[in-house]
Amino acid sequence: MKKNLLLGLLLLFLVVMNGILLFMLFGQGPERRPPGPPGDFIVKELRFDENQMQEFRKLSKAHFKSMRVLDEQSRRLKDELFNGIGDKNFTTGQVDSITTLIAQLSKDKELNVFNHFKEVGEICTPEQKAKLDKIISNALHRHRKGMRPH
Repeated sequence: MKKNLLLGLLLLFLVVMNGILLFMLFGQGPERRPPGPPGDFIVKELRFDENQMQEFRKLSKAHFKSMRVLDEQSRRLKDELFNGIGDKNFTTGQVDSITTLIAQLSKDKELNVFNHFKEVGEICTPEQKAKLDKIISNALHRHRKGMRPH
């Protein structure tokens, strides 16, 4: 009898936790993140003309490609770092070297994003540029609100 009660409580707990997870994933509402690729949101909000749209797509494609390369490099370095956990020959110097490289890649990614939006701003009219600045500012503020102190 006790075994069935414990099993039932565990099952109930898991169902509730799954419900919470589903709510968190799907219950955030459409205002949380615009549907579709991020570029579509910018094109729509800034009302790019055909020439601007072509230039934006070219910039976005190059940005995506370079970010993918940086992400792959970072992922390989992190794999190398964490594969060294069980290795007794893995030195503190190697850990320091790999984490320094990961930090540099993180810096490169941030610069890449900054330069991408700077280039996007250059294809904008002054009115579009002001709206782009507002979009970026809002996104940064929303991102900061979502961060939790440790």
